[in-house]
This record gives sequence, structure tokens and C-alpha cells, in this order.
Amino acid sequence: MKILVCCTNSEENKRALAVAVKHAKAFNASVDLVSCIFERSQTPMGIQEDTEKRLQEHIETFFRPEGIECKSQAMMTTLTPGEALIQYAEKHNIDQIVLSIKHRSKLGKLFFGSTAQYVILEAPCPVLTVK
Repeated sequence: MKILVCCTNSEENKRALAVAVKHAKAFNASVDLVSCIFERSQTPMGIQEDTEKRLQEHIETFFRPEGIECKSQAMMTTLTPGEALIQYAEKHNIDQIVLSIKHRSKLGKLFFGSTAQYVILEAPCPVLTVK
């Protein structure tokens, strides 16, 4: 079994990582940590390296001590994060997606979109959301 965790820089993300650890142990699964970076002309230099470093810290903190196989990828993409995650899940035969969510009003979703909403509706596998 393969679990995909979408990593963000938030407190909710730490709870999602903890849930992914529990599921990986229960189902003897490997974990793919993925962070999406929207590529545009003003993207700061070094952001991909910083993101990869943060992902490695998550591996060392959450997964390695538990003996869980884990790999990470910081993806530079022109797609929306939701589209990039769905493509990754399809390409790598992911069995479950774990994402952290935060409450956003309907008006906020209208203006900013919702990665979680897109992933839940379009995912090729079950999606577990963690608040």
C-alpha cells in the first residue's frame, strides 16, 4: 500500500503526518510526502531546496523513528496543487491520500479555490482529511 501526504507549512499538517504514520504502521504502507510549489516568474530562488529540506525534516521526525519507508518530492508545477496531486497519485499508483484541511468560508473558496475540495472530488483513491 502507498500513502500520499500533501505537505503544507501549517499546524494542521503535523496532525496529517501523525495520522499518516498510524495508517502506514497499520497497513504496512510506504509514504510519499509531496509539496507543490506553483511555478511562476517571481518564484524565489532556493524555494525548492528549502521545501525539500523541510520534507526531509518531516521524514526524520515522523517516519524514520517508526521504521516507515518514506520518500519526498517538492514539485515545481504550473498546475494547481490539486491537479498536481491527482497526477502524482495516478502516476505512482497511490492507494490513499492524506491531506490537512482548514475551515474556509464559501466566499473564501470562491476567491481562492480549495485544493482539498478538488482532490476529494477527483482523486483516484480514498482521501482522508485531517482538520
